Amino acid sequence: MNKSIYSLVLSDDVVDAVDALARTEGMSRSAMINRILAERVAYTTPEMRLRDILQSLARSMNGEFMLTEQPTGSTLSARTSLKYRYKPTVKYSVEIYSENGKRAGQLRISFRTQNAQLIADLMGFFRRWAALEQKYIADKLSNDIVYTIADGRFERTLNMPSNQITDDELGTAVAEYMAMFDGAMKAYFAELPDENSAQTAVNRLYKQAISQQNVII
Repeated sequence: MNKSIYSLVLSDDVVDAVDALARTEGMSRSAMINRILAERVAYTTPEMRLRDILQSLARSMNGEFMLTEQPTGSTLSARTSLKYRYKPTVKYSVEIYSENGKRAGQLRISFRTQNAQLIADLMGFFRRWAALEQKYIADKLSNDIVYTIADGRFERTLNMPSNQITDDELGTAVAEYMAMFDGAMKAYFAELPDENSAQTAVNRLYKQAISQQNVII
């Protein structure tokens, strides 16, 4: 959305009220005025779309996730814990792209660990997960999935569904994907060190979960 500079004559009291509201929302004066005017004329700005998607995502998270901070800008951060010796923290970060396109955003999962065995086990799960996605959903997506898998870190693009969905439905779909991923990862680690049993558990859970999802991203 293009932006230009405009001169407006406003009451000082109105500007003070706008500034106070902007501070509570963590926004600039210009951004707040832009939002107020957009809402008044029933126009959805990219910033409003991001807010709606992230709010839907936050509402749709189940009890396994804890928000580390309220959604800001285009990003939401959350965490869970993994039952693995010292219960390492799993950090989730979701970035939603402001413009409508073939990609809805990106999901990042990371661990702060130097434990070599944990990193090796994580890499095994991440690769198994990517292989299942390539087998079962790659041909149903609007674009190829781009992965980054390295050093206990997993990143994946989130694709925009080919069918039209609302911002609320997109936020819910991202939350469901995160829950599916988190549940499968915990099922995998529950079966270790038997890697065959771990892979069987993930395969079963993935096929069951993906068959129940209305929106594939």
